[in-house]
Amino acid sequence: MTIDDRSARIILLNGTTSAGKSTLARAIQRRLDPQPVLTGLDAFVFPSFPPAWNETPTGCIFEKTPDGAVHLRLGPGGIALTKAFHPSVAAMANEGLSVIVDDCLFEPWLLQDWLDVLSGHHITFVGVYCDLAEAERRELQRGDRQIGQVLGQIGQVHLHGDYDISVDTTAKTPSQCADEVVQALKSGVGATAFDRLRRNSLGRRGSQNPSKKPASERTMI
Repeated sequence: MTIDDRSARIILLNGTTSAGKSTLARAIQRRLDPQPVLTGLDAFVFPSFPPAWNETPTGCIFEKTPDGAVHLRLGPGGIALTKAFHPSVAAMANEGLSVIVDDCLFEPWLLQDWLDVLSGHHITFVGVYCDLAEAERRELQRGDRQIGQVLGQIGQVHLHGDYDISVDTTAKTPSQCADEVVQALKSGVGATAFDRLRRNSLGRRGSQNPSKKPASERTMI
């Protein structure tokens, strides 16, 4: 394996919980040579929570609304850890490692933070779509998620509306979707969605992004 920071690529998968991102990420990983590193919220952020943070205002809480939707809300600890996770992906690319990120933009500031942190990197932004009914069926079947998160996320995660590649896992297998992504990569699809999103964010920059304070001003968690 040769590592070359000039060719390091970041493939950022975004979709709701239970849309099939994790299975898709592994399928893409197996098809690429050299195989990229695989990381994400469920691999880096949430497993790193101290037990005292789970379902608390410090780490994260689940907020249920009358329509049955469940919204994941990060507290200061969860925000800090997520904002540490994003630069870790840039650091991997800086070392010449290609990376697949299994992500979910469930709060508006998350995309802006990625745009800031990954400036100057080669990003392929992939939208992972799934019909609400099918994603809710999977959510119920898997048994390891707060029921209602799909409904809480589906109106937010794709709100920005711009990707380099989009796949729909509703009726297609992970292998079929992975083949679509890899074929698009091999055909030279432009990694331009992040550039467009950066231009569109001018004038709105930081409006919903938790501020990054100097170390001397940060509150110990």
